[in-house]
Amino acid sequence: MKSLEQMLSPMIKNRGIIAQTLDQSDIMLMEKIQKQKIDVVYQRISPSQVDRVLPEVVESWIRSYNYGLDLFNYNYGPILDKPEFTELLREKDPLIQAADPYLRQLETMLSKSECIILLSDEQGAMLRVIAGNEQLKKQNKRFHLVPGSVWTEETVGTCAHGISLISGTPMQICGPEHYCETYEQISCSSAPIYDGNGNMAGTLCIVSPSFHQQSYHSLGLVVSMAWAVQNEFQLALNNELLSVTLESAEEAVITINKAGIITKANLTAKKIVKYLDRDLVGMQVEAALGNQPLIREVLETGKPILDAEIEIERWNQRLHLRSAQPVKDHYGKNFGCVLTLKKIDRIKKIGSIKISGAEARFTFDKIIGSSPQLAESKNMARKFAPLDANILIQGESGTGKEVYAQAIHNESRPEGPFIAVNCAAIPRTLIESELFGYEGGAFTGAERQGRPGKIEMADGGTLFLDEIGDMPLEIQPVLLRVLEEKKLMRVGGSRYIPVDFRLVTATNKDLLDLIHDKHFREDLYYRLKVLKIYIPPLRDRGADIIRLAKYFINTIAQKQEIPVPSLDDGTIFRLCQYNWPGNIRELENAMLYAVNTSIDGVIKPNNLPEEISGLFAAASHEMDKLDYMPEHTAVENSLSIKEIEKITIIQTLLQTGSNVSEAASILGMSRSTLYRKIKEFNLLDQIRPKE
Repeated sequence: MKSLEQMLSPMIKNRGIIAQTLDQSDIMLMEKIQKQKIDVVYQRISPSQVDRVLPEVVESWIRSYNYGLDLFNYNYGPILDKPEFTELLREKDPLIQAADPYLRQLETMLSKSECIILLSDEQGAMLRVIAGNEQLKKQNKRFHLVPGSVWTEETVGTCAHGISLISGTPMQICGPEHYCETYEQISCSSAPIYDGNGNMAGTLCIVSPSFHQQSYHSLGLVVSMAWAVQNEFQLALNNELLSVTLESAEEAVITINKAGIITKANLTAKKIVKYLDRDLVGMQVEAALGNQPLIREVLETGKPILDAEIEIERWNQRLHLRSAQPVKDHYGKNFGCVLTLKKIDRIKKIGSIKISGAEARFTFDKIIGSSPQLAESKNMARKFAPLDANILIQGESGTGKEVYAQAIHNESRPEGPFIAVNCAAIPRTLIESELFGYEGGAFTGAERQGRPGKIEMADGGTLFLDEIGDMPLEIQPVLLRVLEEKKLMRVGGSRYIPVDFRLVTATNKDLLDLIHDKHFREDLYYRLKVLKIYIPPLRDRGADIIRLAKYFINTIAQKQEIPVPSLDDGTIFRLCQYNWPGNIRELENAMLYAVNTSIDGVIKPNNLPEEISGLFAAASHEMDKLDYMPEHTAVENSLSIKEIEKITIIQTLLQTGSNVSEAASILGMSRSTLYRKIKEFNLLDQIRPKE
């Protein structure tokens, strides 16, 4: 597979330093590409004689010509009618849901650039068309580039995302590389998106009306964003199957496709049918378990079966079929089922069988950082963890509240389930049934056998309620009653179910303000905040910013199987200067962007997202006002170690109100060493008011 550099447009490679006007070499290259394109499509020269563009582009020109497309006029793509487009959106909803957060992020990152962001499906139909300003929207109408329009090589000719759909690779093309001559200076960078089975699902594309809006980094940016969308999309597709499998991991789990072939079986399942002399995977279910009408019924009807007995006659063995759950796609079409089984002699009473919860992966040892603020927060959490009392975690969005909740769980109830619920992510109409469960037939659309809620699933473990401030006011008294009585009643039920769980809640809001505004119950607040933990924002954690950045860089590089890039001095300075409103989550995304746009194994300031690298001018202005640095040591793109050290000391003294003892602790040095460096850097005036 070609590298990203090999997929760059020759127009971009030719330009070197990006300027807003075309120079003579640009014009000459454009003319040569135009001439070669005309010559090759009219068969005046062979494709092998075209030396100015990628072979993929030449092949696309020829196909476009053979489709009968006009070389010198607009070729408008067809537009789906409203019913067709509505059905397409419904069908592609998992992809759209996965992509929308990253499209919004990309739109923010490119807000100062004239760019159009496109998300297409695997057939080239536009699912999202995001234009940055009114002028671009008018241009889109001129090109008939709107949601529902179908832009492929066959309909409009050579374009970046059209080649990506065919070749399955990223692509960047500019101006005359397009088949249609009327696209003038338009430039495009595109990357494919795949589903979990390696099938093309769509493309992500950035389109600019002029060359100077795209560069080497444009293709890296679109590839990294497409990669992020692809991960989210694949996770969504596999989520239901994975959740069923994880919740039944201690039992025999067998997955079967629509044809009745076993596609997966865990170790317990293999032990149950240990008499077989071959692997279960790939066998027909009848060959492994004998004729089983109940299982065949699930495959044929898509209706689940719970708590039944089946018998394997050849071994005179009875099994408890705890569940045979159909696995359905987004449209409700059944494409298999998941069996959970136990031997009869090992069955427990139904009331005592626990539902396993989500995995809690984090422990306190895995929380990265050593700043005094974080250390104090971790120590408090460690002290609270063994106590059987409710904990309220407060902190800004992205600071890692769920990480703390998982660490507390692993200290207090590691053998039980960890069930996490984001109260802000569940519609108000569904949150009651999600939390408390429901009995069969409780409402229209309810499953026939009913379903346990998240609180019931957390029995014996930990329930983590994130964004607790967004819990609807009418649900709060029901939760309070459960906390007081340690029992719940499902929606539509008539019996109480005892529950034993550790409650950890989290919020980035001021609950006292919500109480004052009558949006949160005061009695519930005091029930939740028996123990309280505050997680500091990233901007207050000093050197932890760089520790976390290096951790994310290493993790991303390992996943992508590329060499780990390093941070240059100017980049370190910018990371320390930035305010990090999105905290650790924003830092991780920034490092994903930086790794994928870095060149030669070094992350430089211009590899950071614009909102971070763009702060440099303002930060330098603030430094000038402090009058701490002589003019000849002004910060430039490449900072020396001493300059970074001096800046770090200044920032720490400002942060601590010139408290030398506290600053020394944050910096990890003794008071005497810090005094020596203060004197060396001529910063005595900074600390005298405090002394």
